[in-house]
Amino acid sequence: MWNKMTLRIKITVLTAISLTAMCVCLTAISIHNTNIFYEPITYIADKQPINVIVSESVGLQNIDNIDEIKVIDGIFLGSREIFKTQSIVSAVVIIVIGTVISYFIAGQTLKPLNILTERIEEIDENSLNAQIIPTSSGSEVARLTKSFNNMLEKLDKAFFAKKLFASNAAHELKTPLANILTTIEVMQMDDKPGADEYEEVIEITKENVDRLTVIVQDLLRFNADLDDGLCERMQTGELFNKIVVDLSKIIEEKNISVTINGNIEIYGEKTLLERAFYNLVLNAVKYNRDNGEIRITATRDEVIIEDTGIGIPKENIPQIFDPFYCVDKSRSRRLGGNGLGLSIAKQIFDKHNMAITISSDENKGTTVFINVFNK
Repeated sequence: MWNKMTLRIKITVLTAISLTAMCVCLTAISIHNTNIFYEPITYIADKQPINVIVSESVGLQNIDNIDEIKVIDGIFLGSREIFKTQSIVSAVVIIVIGTVISYFIAGQTLKPLNILTERIEEIDENSLNAQIIPTSSGSEVARLTKSFNNMLEKLDKAFFAKKLFASNAAHELKTPLANILTTIEVMQMDDKPGADEYEEVIEITKENVDRLTVIVQDLLRFNADLDDGLCERMQTGELFNKIVVDLSKIIEEKNISVTINGNIEIYGEKTLLERAFYNLVLNAVKYNRDNGEIRITATRDEVIIEDTGIGIPKENIPQIFDPFYCVDKSRSRRLGGNGLGLSIAKQIFDKHNMAITISSDENKGTTVFINVFNK
């Protein structure tokens, strides 16, 4: 039940409990002090004039008539009972008034929070870019509003990236499928297609299916998780030599010179790291010039991949790691790229706590730095 109460009710209840405890303590102390410092008047049975102690604080009082003592005694005892009753009633009144006041004070104090709640409830997936204006400055609610606005901004960016990724993925998958469908429809227009036409259709279909396979595999790698059980230590020299051998055909076609310097030990999931470095070297080959150069250098805690290719414009570098981003889409498709290579590489390095940065000059070449000191 307590968890279902509103914050305003909880504050009011806690305040009422505190008031009750304080009033009970004060009332009990007052009544206790009354019993100690105001004792009942005593008298002697033979009704002789006596000196009577009325109270410790008042001192001695001379009273000549015993009947007067009885009257005084009765008045004193009655006043003490009235004092007790009035003390209890006053405590109850104070508790009730204090509770009501605390209820309204709590309401006014929590009003900015209630306004913030109402504004938050109005936000949906279509209005994540909305910013909530703080109702006050310097307060806890203002800090909460600022934090919520920062969260909205991050969510908006994440949703935009997700939509862009889905849109680009759909487009990349749609293109080869459309090519296959168009080829088949063209063949169907011929009443009696020949063997050459069938061979052409099969060849085009195979090329597009291969492209679809690559895209699907890249998407799977893009969402792959790091498996600690598969992590191992490996040598960069051996790793890059294997990559160069795998890319030897395209390297020879473009007559590119590849130099590997240095050899360090890195730790991680071998399959993923091989894919990440393969993508980087593949880009250095594909976007290089004929008779160009590639230099791979491994230092104590860094791997550097330099090429003499076409480079990347400065304004495009911040987006270069975005999924499906291509500086020149037509050129990337012609070279067999889909814009996922660098995105996959960065994600793999991020999972291994490795930092990757790119420096490039258009028409001069690109240099990739990978900080591999994760041991």
